Amino acid sequence: MATVPKTDLTSISSTTLAEKEAELKKATSGRESEKLLTTGTLIAIIGSIGCSVSLVMVNKLVLNNGFDFSSSLTVFHQLTGYLYSSSLIYFKVIPPLPEPLPEYAFSRYYIAGLYSAGIVLMNQSLSMNPVAFYQVLKMACIPAIAILQYFLYAKKTPRKTAISLGVILLGVFFATFTPGGSSASSKAAKASETTGPDWFSGLITLVVSVGAIVTTVLGQMEMNASPDLKRLNSLQSMNAMSLISFFVCLAAAVVIDMKVGPEDFARLALSLIGLNNVGFVEQLKVIIDKFGYFWYILTNEAPFGWILASCALAIGVNVFGMSLIKGTSAMTYQVVGHLKTVLTLAIGAIMFGRGGLEGFKGVGVVIAFIGIVMYSRDKM
Repeated sequence: MATVPKTDLTSISSTTLAEKEAELKKATSGRESEKLLTTGTLIAIIGSIGCSVSLVMVNKLVLNNGFDFSSSLTVFHQLTGYLYSSSLIYFKVIPPLPEPLPEYAFSRYYIAGLYSAGIVLMNQSLSMNPVAFYQVLKMACIPAIAILQYFLYAKKTPRKTAISLGVILLGVFFATFTPGGSSASSKAAKASETTGPDWFSGLITLVVSVGAIVTTVLGQMEMNASPDLKRLNSLQSMNAMSLISFFVCLAAAVVIDMKVGPEDFARLALSLIGLNNVGFVEQLKVIIDKFGYFWYILTNEAPFGWILASCALAIGVNVFGMSLIKGTSAMTYQVVGHLKTVLTLAIGAIMFGRGGLEGFKGVGVVIAFIGIVMYSRDKM
């Protein structure tokens, strides 16, 4: 009987892992190789657009019908994503999460922190600024990616790509801005009209806005470049990041939505040692009342069905978004985001009349579409 030679499975496993890591590093170094007309990429683009536009509409229904807590809604999104992906792993629908690569042991925490910080800061910036300024922030993500790629990876944006991106930004600018438009009707704009300019609050707003841009684009770039996340499918990636994002977003929601800040806990600690005029029990009751008010709104006035629909759509947004970022680039993901903007404007004009696309708005949509076609041809 012939004997089968013994094989060192450990050496094969380590060799395979090393080869795979080397291939992934090679794939993420140098100029990105993107093909937009692959089946997977097209599905990711269409799914991202469909889920994102639907999520915006459902979120408006939620926030305008008794639950005006956008940060808490994001917390529910992250928790739902983690529970859903964990259940798929438990029932063996998708493979379990592999251990992080040795050289990237903390990369998941780092990228998840950037990802969730970008969400929190973008939401906070929207509440502090006019909607028009928020649109500027989203547009600024594209040049920010080009700048960070150059300084962090010594990677230059090709001239043809830069031209097409410029055309897209010009079109989006015309399509989303109108002289004296209603976009300046945010809470921050109204507050500034009544209280006048405040240099300190202006500085805070600037820091939040810049932080929103940097964390958003850096998180997307790191997700695209991470060899550890490259070997995970989109549902595994969501599972790896959503629990960390849940805790980051939860901390933000406690401060922003429930109005329980560090000063409340500082007063509680001071009252415990007798250095506060308010007793410990009274101060604790103040904090509990704030949580109680939020719980009352959630259980009695919030549109629970729409919140569930929002959470379900958020899963699709995360899955398709991560697939798009890892399969193409952070830059392409931003271009698809602007495509969603101009498509929403165009579809709205078709369904509800052309009044929303008169003058420069209509010209802007056409220009943006031309830029997107140019960018797509460059990536084919």
